Amino acid sequence: MTRIALAALLLWGLLALPAQARASDLPLFADADTLAVTLRAEWSEFLRGRERGPRYPAVLETVDEDGQSVSIPVTIERRGVTRLQVCDFPPIRIRFNRAAREAAEGTVFEGQRNLKMVTHCNPRRRWEQYYVMEMLAYQIYNLLTDRSFKVRALTVTYQDDRRGRSDSDRFAFLIEHMNHVAERNDMSRVREALIGSRTFEPDELSRFMLFQYLIGNTDFSVVTASAEERCCHNVRTMGKAASRALYAVPYDFDSAGLVNASYAAPHESLPIRSVTRRLYRGFCSHNDGLETARQEFLQLEERILELIRDEPRLDASNRRRALRYVGDFYTTLKDPDRFERNITANCRR
Repeated sequence: MTRIALAALLLWGLLALPAQARASDLPLFADADTLAVTLRAEWSEFLRGRERGPRYPAVLETVDEDGQSVSIPVTIERRGVTRLQVCDFPPIRIRFNRAAREAAEGTVFEGQRNLKMVTHCNPRRRWEQYYVMEMLAYQIYNLLTDRSFKVRALTVTYQDDRRGRSDSDRFAFLIEHMNHVAERNDMSRVREALIGSRTFEPDELSRFMLFQYLIGNTDFSVVTASAEERCCHNVRTMGKAASRALYAVPYDFDSAGLVNASYAAPHESLPIRSVTRRLYRGFCSHNDGLETARQEFLQLEERILELIRDEPRLDASNRRRALRYVGDFYTTLKDPDRFERNITANCRR
């Protein structure tokens, strides 16, 4: 990508951002406390389909700082790829039209236009544990860099007034919109379809790749996309007009070994047969940045382990497994021979 083309894309991204409060000032992701909400919709109709979309009317309810109930008229739609097929309750996208944005003023949802919501997927307890673990993956990356998606845990009541049914106290979490991630970092989104590995800021991409190795994720690409994406697979990109360097922002970690979802499997082209088996997917051209990234991860070891220890929604078995899994990563980081063999020498050329 030429400097002129990149600058044009970034300028377009800046012009496309809606006029609103700065992302850093928005309240939804400024607080780590679990947020209680109710979503009212005709859920039986919503859950009947298996395709993405269409949009359904819904009401998002919460309580403001003064203890007053707030009702926001939104629309909801099914989203996802694999989860749309395997989940009884699929992931959701919540959209705020003009009326919804006006109703949300002065509430925790002020300034939001489009939110992804990761749901419990299936009623059984082990499914909820998958998505608690996926939320932790986002939070681990938040420790490493501000160039990451923030998340907010929810306790949700799904209310179907038409049928008089309610499903209460379900875990879910919201994911920050990419426009807000870019704005927080004084950047804007880049939607270019063809991006080479050398286009990315090298130290940042080393950090990105080592994080993916930590959580045991191979379901991503910074240079190719699926038929439904422009670029890249489970990655969003952003940058500054004054620089050629792009930044990769990862998302969608349910196929990671840390999560270990029953439906997840590595791509058939990879030399591993289980998602819990780690495989480094970084590029040899960025190996110079690996030592800096390694030291960053070593400094954050205790904070990352604390995230897992302190997550109240994890059951004892999954907590132990997650701590062992992350502990194995740090065993590799602390052993120069293993680090060379499993990571540095295992890069993609």
